Amino acid sequence: MSPSDGADGDWADGDEVRPRRAGSRRRIPGLLPLLLVLGVIGCLVGLVAVLYFSPLLSVRSVSVTGATNAPLDRVTAAVGFLKGRPLMQLQQSERDAAGAKVTAVSPWIDSATVTVQYPSTVIVHVTEREAVAYAIYRGRPVLVDTEGDPFLQVPKPPAFTPKLTTSSPSAADADTRAAMDVLMSLPDDLRGQIVEIGADSPAAVRIVLHDKRVVMWGDDSQPAAKAIALRMILTRPGHLFNVVNPQIPTVR
Repeated sequence: MSPSDGADGDWADGDEVRPRRAGSRRRIPGLLPLLLVLGVIGCLVGLVAVLYFSPLLSVRSVSVTGATNAPLDRVTAAVGFLKGRPLMQLQQSERDAAGAKVTAVSPWIDSATVTVQYPSTVIVHVTEREAVAYAIYRGRPVLVDTEGDPFLQVPKPPAFTPKLTTSSPSAADADTRAAMDVLMSLPDDLRGQIVEIGADSPAAVRIVLHDKRVVMWGDDSQPAAKAIALRMILTRPGHLFNVVNPQIPTVR
């Protein structure tokens, strides 16, 4: 009997029946992409493990920024204990500890942070204090920062730096804070004329200019209005200039 005569229906010419091979396996859809993904993940994990312990990414150099007055060699030495450490193993706590060591290096340093730069550098970012005034402590001049904190004794008063005259110069003293707030609020042209600034109370800040004229400033409020009033009355003859009320400045 020909295939066309069979009960299973007509077969087209050229049709072929291929029997399933014994022992053949059915493919699981998506298996190959999954294996590729797992392979890539395994390679990445291995690479991270190598880099984590690799001496190629260990600390070999130190870069310091912001250190103008602080000794650069001592700042570098303060983080020397990090040398040879793989960068990827440096925890934030260790970086903070390194920053604290740098801060202790010099009174000039207000704060320091430590970051890493691949492949092999530790970067120390130093923030220094700004000496904006000086005070007399135990008969010697001591530099005062913007917060009113005396931080460093010096042999002689620095040039073009006003003297701070409060009873207890410190960042915690209300009179000192008021005087420093006024000093930092002044425009450069007025600040450059000051040789002394002090306060008997937070509401009674006084200023002495280079030519010995005295300015009664009052509290630290309305700094812009008081600066305008002071510029105006400084053109008049007199010794005592009062801008406590900037709407009614007076000269004597």
